[in-house]
Amino acid sequence: MPSFSQPSARCFDVACDGAALERSRIHVSPGPDAFDTYDGFVRSLGFLANSEACALIVAGDEIIDNLLTHGEVSEAGVTVLVRKRASGLTLAFFVDSHREFSEFASCLERVEASLPRFDERERRWHGLGLSMCRNVAKTIRYRPGLYVDRVFLTF
Repeated sequence: MPSFSQPSARCFDVACDGAALERSRIHVSPGPDAFDTYDGFVRSLGFLANSEACALIVAGDEIIDNLLTHGEVSEAGVTVLVRKRASGLTLAFFVDSHREFSEFASCLERVEASLPRFDERERRWHGLGLSMCRNVAKTIRYRPGLYVDRVFLTF
């Protein structure tokens, strides 16, 4: 049974239009417990419907896996933010900047680079998880930065 960590901060604010703004964030350390930490965090958010939580877990696990597997995630780990508004959900990931992320984000502008592809040399598929994320989320934006790289998904 996975251990479930509590969110590091939970805020219930009021947006400018008077609607309730619900958000929470957590720090996910790199390592074997990263997915259990993230999944437990999402399941603990009382402002999410079960279907919303499932979508965030499916897409978020893929983003975390890519950051940890293909990126240069430092000891600082990944900060995850979930925000719910009347217009929908935002799932954001913040990680220390690294060269691979910037190169990856820039190639996504080319349609052919963002499609799943079979690597004959490795004899395996690449890009299936990110295609799944594009099908689950309304939008995905990758934003490299000087100090912090960001991934934003909207649902």
